[in-house]
Amino acid sequence: MKAGYVSRRHADRNDMTRYYSRSPSLHLKGHWLEAAGFGTDTPVVITVEQGQLLIRIVAE
Repeated sequence: MKAGYVSRRHADRNDMTRYYSRSPSLHLKGHWLEAAGFGTDTPVVITVEQGQLLIRIVAE
């Protein structure tokens, strides 16, 4: 897996495009997520540290 990017359109009040910006992006998908306990609509918290992301299920 590689980090990619997403483009975002920035518009003015008249919905005229002013510019686009790019942001880094990761898209996680697959049956392995559900097998790990991350089913659809599972609330998560993401902890960001240098060089790693920790994704945990929110304790209820």
